[in-house]
Amino acid sequence: YINFHSYSQLWMSPWGYTTSKPAQFKLQDDGSAKAVKALGAVFGTNYVHGNIGSTIYIASGNTVDWTFGTANITFSYAVELRDTGEYGFLLPEDQIVPTGKETLAGELALLEYIEGKVYA
Repeated sequence: YINFHSYSQLWMSPWGYTTSKPAQFKLQDDGSAKAVKALGAVFGTNYVHGNIGSTIYIASGNTVDWTFGTANITFSYAVELRDTGEYGFLLPEDQIVPTGKETLAGELALLEYIEGKVYA
């Protein structure tokens, strides 16, 4: 499950209000790292990855929490796209195609990673 937003971040939820990491954290985090590397390789956009609380702010009740904790979807991610705060959710037209290209590269890298873990 991938949830898209606008801001240069890729993260996973630590599930709920706890500061302890779930057992699958490393599995999720490694997938996130692969996606971030692929995203950045397209145009050099600087992305970071990690759990929501350490990359942006403490947040609870988000979709990633629900998909991981309730729907039991191990690979639950939220993506903030390439803006660094200047445009927010309203990226200029000239950033639409580059955003799509780098996001697709990240998704493909993540899917390849997941496939290797699920079907290995």
